[in-house]
Amino acid sequence: MIAALPMYDFPELREDTDAFWEGLRSHLAAAGLIGIPQALTRPTDFYAHWLDPNLLISQTCGYPLTHDLKGKVRYAATPGYDAPGCDGSTYRSFVIVRAADDIQRGSDLSGRVAAYNGADSQSGCNVLKLYLAGQGIANGLLREAIESGAHRKSVAMVKAGLADFCAVDCVTWTLLTALAPDEVTGLRILDQTAPAPCLPFITSRSLPVEDVASLRTGLSAAFNDDDLAPCREKLLLASLTVLDEAAYDVIPEQEMSARVAGWAQVA
Repeated sequence: MIAALPMYDFPELREDTDAFWEGLRSHLAAAGLIGIPQALTRPTDFYAHWLDPNLLISQTCGYPLTHDLKGKVRYAATPGYDAPGCDGSTYRSFVIVRAADDIQRGSDLSGRVAAYNGADSQSGCNVLKLYLAGQGIANGLLREAIESGAHRKSVAMVKAGLADFCAVDCVTWTLLTALAPDEVTGLRILDQTAPAPCLPFITSRSLPVEDVASLRTGLSAAFNDDDLAPCREKLLLASLTVLDEAAYDVIPEQEMSARVAGWAQVA
């Protein structure tokens, strides 16, 4: 079996992520799971990783869950985060601009350059399209939209003047503010986007139902283990909820709303 916690696995947090996994691994074993890997995998090809039939646990974005991974992986649970912009098991994105720029409202983004992490990102792309549509900015009125490859890179592009704005999920922004304050100096939050469920934990579609229950039991125990509180605090992990998977339908609904407004893609 393989396991990964890749979504907020910043280099500065590797020790804390590994410490949380060590504790989670013990709780998964206590819940009756076998074949638990000793160490986390650090995938570079996320889709190959998520679709691996030997996947015990990973974390994905809600957009892949409701699109390319739909019906191909099994939803396990949803973590909640202790970060401004989060509310229980939901999160949102912050629209980031340079502090010195004369951008006072969302409509001022017309004619500007956007950076986004990837077309399959809920927080960096899908909800950004919805936000721009809500600001009355028609598709085609941006000067340019540049794919950066990662939220952190989008922030760097705005800081460097290579882009004028980006949408970054509130957990990433809070972590960057704490871990790498120099990277966000000179930037500010212009606005926030509509919410969606936080990034879900998933497992292989082939994992037996009884093992999924054990996985959830182990996760719940890890989220309530006082010994893991220090690493959970560093990782901003605050709660765990097993949602009705239909809660994630808000993501394709947001996509459709943006599409109806002309935003099939960021351009």
